[in-house]
Amino acid sequence: MINKRKLDFFQRSESGSVTLEFVILVPVVLYLFFMALETGLWSAREVMLRRATNMVARDVRLSAADPPNYQEMKQMICERSFFSAGCMSSIRIQMQAMSVSQWGNITGAAPCIDREEDFDPANTFIPGQQNELMLVRVCRLFDPLLPGTGLGRELPENSDGEYGVRITTAFVTEPRG
Repeated sequence: MINKRKLDFFQRSESGSVTLEFVILVPVVLYLFFMALETGLWSAREVMLRRATNMVARDVRLSAADPPNYQEMKQMICERSFFSAGCMSSIRIQMQAMSVSQWGNITGAAPCIDREEDFDPANTFIPGQQNELMLVRVCRLFDPLLPGTGLGRELPENSDGEYGVRITTAFVTEPRG
């Protein structure tokens, strides 16, 4: 049996109280820290991809030569993006001419690459003619920094655990000549 004196000492003792607070609060603080880290990285990736896409759209809009093909457009975006590692294999571009009346019919997010498929399914990439309103949608896949914690757990992901950063922009093709 436990001695009554030892039991009273144990009940009045305050040793270990700091440890208990530490054990309770550290996971919460770490969760918030990792969530902020993942959010900042996601935001930086989105901003850099948006910047690269807008720069390329400007070049395509103003180009006097023929518009770039799909591979050239991917290369141009990847070269201008700060996060360029693995870009060519994880980016998908959709470009097509649209009239203003069709803008209400745009549904869903930009399609991303499906790495489970051995081929790239049909993609709408149609360079525009002079004075056409062009819609460009880009999706780039990224690996979460910490997939099981914070925002990394909440991001929509594909089968490989990657999440897509999607960009939509529009421009009017300038007259050539």
